[in-house]
Amino acid sequence: MSVTRQAVEPGDVVVVTGRRVGEPARLGEILGVLGESDRPHYAVRWEDGHESVLYPGDATTIKPRALHRVTSTTDLPIATVQLIEKLRDAEIECEILPHRRTTTAAAEARALGLVPETVAKIVIGRTEDGVHIRAVVPASSHVSISKLQSAVGATSLVLLTEQDLVSAYPQFELGAVPPFGGPAGDKVVVDRELTKHHHVTFDGGAHNTALRMRTDDLITVADAATADIAVH
Repeated sequence: MSVTRQAVEPGDVVVVTGRRVGEPARLGEILGVLGESDRPHYAVRWEDGHESVLYPGDATTIKPRALHRVTSTTDLPIATVQLIEKLRDAEIECEILPHRRTTTAAAEARALGLVPETVAKIVIGRTEDGVHIRAVVPASSHVSISKLQSAVGATSLVLLTEQDLVSAYPQFELGAVPPFGGPAGDKVVVDRELTKHHHVTFDGGAHNTALRMRTDDLITVADAATADIAVH
């Protein structure tokens, strides 16, 4: 087994390479460390959502989650600082994850070494009444407009254009609107698949900085509803 550091912790990524040519690797997130002495083994949630206990072998690599602990907010984007302040006021724990600039949630997951199912992308729609809906879904899925419309009880719902996004969320980079913060009055809906994971990661208002926090805390601070709103 290849381990890139001495200690293995929940949130680390497991990669099990295929034993045959062309066989894809399996990715999973460690949920718990069950043994570290004679025979280390781990509770793992795999990309397809199922969970199992893994006794690692030669084909297993464990990589640390790419967390860069930031003790000062001096060099962070202003939008990210404002989100962090909101979480501090609510006494909610979060982790700041600077990374190379990415423009999609899937690319962000790769940059951070995280399983895509634990990284969220935010898609924003508008109802016939002009209410903005922030749909929070896994990076590995797409928003179902019909499901989202039904979840918020709207007669109609359209996605915001880039021009709409720039106008409505000037404090955030285009395409990096977080699940909370910014203008008041938005409704937030989190896809139920994300609630199966203890933590969720998302853009912190900029394309080079992400926040990672407990999923339950995200739902609380965003005053979010949960529903089946994605196509997986």
